[in-house]
Amino acid sequence: MSFKALDGILRTTDERGGRQSLSHKCSELDRQIPQLLGVSKSILEHVVFCHQEDASWPLMEGAVLKRRFDDIFDSTRYVKALEAIKDTRKRYQ
Repeated sequence: MSFKALDGILRTTDERGGRQSLSHKCSELDRQIPQLLGVSKSILEHVVFCHQEDASWPLMEGAVLKRRFDDIFDSTRYVKALEAIKDTRKRYQ
């Protein structure tokens, strides 16, 4: 039996130039890095850190391209929010 823990260290610099090092589990780093950079995880995966072989994704077939854009622009969350607003509006009219 063996136990392996995947940890990472996140080093940041504040406005005054002071450095901070925080140790996190990899799953927590996956959530914190997009938040600190101010971009969504989808943009990091599909645009910033896109592998060279996947760089032609804008030329893919329609369904795959739509799914990619939905991920990048988080349109499913937007559509769900619109539906919730419409439902709430119907209930109060």
